[in-house]
Amino acid sequence: MKIALPTNGENLEAQIEQHFGRAKNYLVYNDETKEFKVYLNPETSGGSEPPPDFLNNLGVNVIITFGLGSRAQEKLKRMKIKICKAVEKNIISNIEDFRQNQLIELGAETSNDEFLLK
Repeated sequence: MKIALPTNGENLEAQIEQHFGRAKNYLVYNDETKEFKVYLNPETSGGSEPPPDFLNNLGVNVIITFGLGSRAQEKLKRMKIKICKAVEKNIISNIEDFRQNQLIELGAETSNDEFLLK
C-alpha cells in the first residue's frame, strides 16, 4: 500500500502541509517496503498534471491530509483513493496512526465539508 502526504519537507519527521494542493512536495510512503520517496507537486513546480492524477499514476492508495478542495476530493473518490484526516503530528506519526485505524476517513464518519480548507 502506498500512502501520500502533502509536505514542504523531505523526510518522515517533516510536518504535513495544511492544504493538499498547495504543498511543495508529496511524500509517498510504501507501507510494505517501509521506504519513501519525495516528489515535487506538479502544479506548484510548473507542471500541468493535477495532483490527484499524479498520485494515482504513482499507485497511491491513501492520502493523509488536513484539507483539500471539493474537486480534488471527488476526483480521488472516483479513483478509489482513500482520504484520511491528518492530525497535528509529523508524517511518520500520522502513518502510524493510520496503521492503527486512528485517523478519520473521509466518507466514513465525517462529511465532505469538514475536509475543505478552513
